[in-house]
Amino acid sequence: MLLLVPVLLLAALHYVVAVRTYGLLTPDGLFVVSQLLMAFGTVQLIDPDSRTETFYGHLVLGAVATYLLVSMVTFMCLRTSRRTVPRRVGDHAPYTFRLVRPTPGVVLVIMVSMVATGLYFAAVGYSAFVVGLRGLLTGQAEDVTTLRLQSYAGEDYFFPGYANQFRNILLPSLAVVLAVWYFNRPGLLGRVCALLPLGLAVLALIGTGQRGAFFLFLLTLVVYSFLAVGRVMSRWVLLVPLIGAPVVLVATQVLGRSEDGGHPLRASASELYRRFLEDNQLSGLAAFNYTSPLPVRYGGEWLRSLLGVLPGDRGSTLANEVFATLYGSPVGTSPPSLWGSIHYNFGTLGVLAGAAGLAMVLQTITFNGLRRRSYNSLELMGYAGMTVVLGTWAVGGPETLLNSGLVAYLALWYWGGRIKRADTALPARAAESSSTGPAPQRYRPVGWQPGRPVPVREGRDPVAAGR
Repeated sequence: MLLLVPVLLLAALHYVVAVRTYGLLTPDGLFVVSQLLMAFGTVQLIDPDSRTETFYGHLVLGAVATYLLVSMVTFMCLRTSRRTVPRRVGDHAPYTFRLVRPTPGVVLVIMVSMVATGLYFAAVGYSAFVVGLRGLLTGQAEDVTTLRLQSYAGEDYFFPGYANQFRNILLPSLAVVLAVWYFNRPGLLGRVCALLPLGLAVLALIGTGQRGAFFLFLLTLVVYSFLAVGRVMSRWVLLVPLIGAPVVLVATQVLGRSEDGGHPLRASASELYRRFLEDNQLSGLAAFNYTSPLPVRYGGEWLRSLLGVLPGDRGSTLANEVFATLYGSPVGTSPPSLWGSIHYNFGTLGVLAGAAGLAMVLQTITFNGLRRRSYNSLELMGYAGMTVVLGTWAVGGPETLLNSGLVAYLALWYWGGRIKRADTALPARAAESSSTGPAPQRYRPVGWQPGRPVPVREGRDPVAAGR
């Protein structure tokens, strides 16, 4: 569609005006990227002879354009009214980064998360990854696809929304916090012990065969590494995809996602393409075809979805109904897109108002983020997760944020802020740099104005991260 071109030009302007100031790895920056991917993939799937699908394409592009315009206006208003610029993490982090010790509270939550994850797989009766791996090693074909669907969308309800908070959020997040601590300290025993919850977390993430949770956590690690180190191209940031790529290759083969026995690398590339440019777009298009003849729900479907947080309540069955229109069976989920969900609940004007509201909220969060002088690893893990959950919100309603772990990440952010300074320490290299190296240069405080001299405040914490 030709309308995609002005939206892309508007996105380029948005980058020049706003994103260039604070970077892509922010709630606003990631949201723009995810929405452009959704818009581009949706346009490729639309049937130009279908009035419903054509209208949906215009709706998506209009929502993205509205978001970009309001986001730019909000950025300029905030910058003018406060006479400040957002705090940018660039060549180095503008704050001191400290590591959280394995306190009894951290260890306890890790243990509880491991138990909750184990109980979930025990209730399901299997791990799709383990079953697929056993079949691959023994040469016996396993119907991993059916097992994968049954584990989270089958007739038996295993409370996946609750289990995911431990399996997809708390266990991997705290396992990384623990591993980062021990790998910044001498001693082989601690590092070996830290690898146990980390290995279990990876196994849990890919255990049900769902790709979304694993990709989202990899992205969370990229954002976390960037915030902790302060450089996009640092070895720690690049280490995440280098470690994650082999896991994706193995999981693709084990979980039977390699089409016609194709090469794992080609199959993984195809999976990534479908993940970002086809799956959610096809699901959103099918959902709009399904809901467009139905009356506007005025928030009723969102309420039904949010009631799914109650024990024993499945919530809305819309995603299952749409899945049935695509594949002939309700055992699976095909949720509407974010804009399609808003349209079903609040109509066309609701979509435009929702896009404008999201722009103001995400831009404000981005503009005001990370203004303190010191953060610890638990806080940054929570902030990174919150950034990714909000920034990649492209399908479903508010229940998607809950299922993706927004509340859990906010809890980690709050918990990290309550941890005593005595229970944290500088990274080994940063501590050495600050104690034996030359005096660190003072950074400009938030609120500097171009053309004005910047006073140096005594007693500030040294900028230790990224050294």
